[in-house]
Amino acid sequence: MPTRQRFYLCLSALIRGRHLILLAVIAPACVFAALWLNASTMAWQAAVPRLVEQVVDANFGIGYAVTVADVNRDGKTDIIAINATQAVWFENPTWKKHVIMDGLTKKDNVCVAAHDIDGDGRIDLALGAEWMPTNTQTGGSLQWLRQPEDPTKRWEMFPIASEPTLHRIRWGDIDGDGKKELIVAPLQGRGTKPPKWEEGKGVRLLAFSVPKDPAKEEWKSEVIDESFHALHNFAVVNFDEDPAEEIITASLEGVVLLDRGEGGIWKRTLIGEGNDELETPPGAGEIKVGRLKSGKRYLATVEPWHGHQIVVYVQPSEPETLWTRRVLDAKVKQGHALGCGDFDGDGDDELVAGWREASEAGLRPGVAMYDPQDEAWGSGRKSTVDDGGMATEDLVIADLNQDGLPDVVASGRATHNVKIYWHPGK
Repeated sequence: MPTRQRFYLCLSALIRGRHLILLAVIAPACVFAALWLNASTMAWQAAVPRLVEQVVDANFGIGYAVTVADVNRDGKTDIIAINATQAVWFENPTWKKHVIMDGLTKKDNVCVAAHDIDGDGRIDLALGAEWMPTNTQTGGSLQWLRQPEDPTKRWEMFPIASEPTLHRIRWGDIDGDGKKELIVAPLQGRGTKPPKWEEGKGVRLLAFSVPKDPAKEEWKSEVIDESFHALHNFAVVNFDEDPAEEIITASLEGVVLLDRGEGGIWKRTLIGEGNDELETPPGAGEIKVGRLKSGKRYLATVEPWHGHQIVVYVQPSEPETLWTRRVLDAKVKQGHALGCGDFDGDGDDELVAGWREASEAGLRPGVAMYDPQDEAWGSGRKSTVDDGGMATEDLVIADLNQDGLPDVVASGRATHNVKIYWHPGK
């Protein structure tokens, strides 16, 4: 008999029982069964709220990337998303879709990053397109889109550069001068071939500086590193006390911190070696940074690239040592998106993860949240956010309704949708 059924039979017996002896015998067993069955669930539900789903667009196509920004400068955070041919923004709070660009790039659009590029006070977009993941010789266009006075009209597009298998772009101030550079990461090194992506040239990780006239002048670039293979994603974060931001990469080489020093020389520090299963590829594929209430960081990854493991790395007490690796989940398939935010208000960032496909373990594509129960992530609780309704390609965490609480925005691959998962409030 299932434990839950035994519990309710016990409870029923308590209600019907007339004899004190029966009560004395059954009551402790019932209490124990209830605690054993529901303790973790009750603690989780009390701590982390169940997010409320809203469909923004049910027929968007492959949502290659999603981000947020206040596009129309009304003080509200809007959603920006791209599919194979379009860049669009969804206006907060009605989520009306406005097309920024449609068909101006060679297919497929693959990455997008928002920033006021020309300094006019309006959000513009950098956009990566011509996505051909196995063509390491050509393709990979990089351009930017300038916002007009009326952001609901079409935006003008300007070329920047090209790099084969261009895959991820982010803005960051890597030299500490107060101005952001555009960090560009291809997926593969030039001339490399499957299945041995680790052989041959590494990825040219680039930084582009914005010129005075970004529409007319050349964007000068700097090669940050060219030793990584299958560099699937990276994060930009200030990891030390200097004004410059650092870069954390996830590739076949594992999780690596890049710090720009004197004279523009980049120092590499290995944080974690990545996947250690011999039968699957090495390294890591996604990377995000979370904070604990103690002030310590943790790093979250998907391992290996497009992998089945949700992993965290816990910051060590001793510098220059490898971070402690913890596998939170090993049953997802095609893990492809991560985000960190304090959803339960306890000072620790929860980890939100999304994956694209149904796994052999019976797990449908979706989104889940992982709650650290201690600083070392020695234990943690998992909660389902979306079970089967989001084949997650990308996600971002942001406060969309200005209530001071994090919400989740996700875009799907096979599901072709864009959704918000609202924090229900305090």
